Amino acid sequence: MRLKLFKGILYLSINLLLSNFQAYSQQPNIIIILSDDQGWGDLGFNGNISVATPNLDRLAKEGTILNKFYVSPVCSPTRAELLTGRHHVRGGVSSTSSGGERLNLDETTIADIFKKAGYQTAAYGKWHNGGQAPYHPNARGFDDFYGFCSGHWGNYFEPV
Repeated sequence: MRLKLFKGILYLSINLLLSNFQAYSQQPNIIIILSDDQGWGDLGFNGNISVATPNLDRLAKEGTILNKFYVSPVCSPTRAELLTGRHHVRGGVSSTSSGGERLNLDETTIADIFKKAGYQTAAYGKWHNGGQAPYHPNARGFDDFYGFCSGHWGNYFEPV
């Protein structure tokens, strides 16, 4: 009788433990949006009534807003800081051209961290932290990349 009760409790405990483990092992999807030349007040969820941003407003409402991230005056340093969580100079990024946009190869990126946690990683859009291997996004922890690695297109409206 005692053995049967013990086996029953053990079976129930293992099932509860496994069901809790499965519930917690599902990782949330994480999307980080970083845009160029956009001010804090340019979005509806920050109070702008002149520009409609319903999709971003919904993402902000249902997601998390990181509103204590301070940017550099130009794009490459800002991207380097988001990628590493460190001041851009520590990562070797000092400008937007002539090699000053390249992130040091010994820097750990946010993509490296997410991959170690079991995530698939992707970057879409403007990179501007080094265009050729080993600085390309696919060599910096991103499984997938679609975009451009330079500072800008010659003409945003005619990219081909």
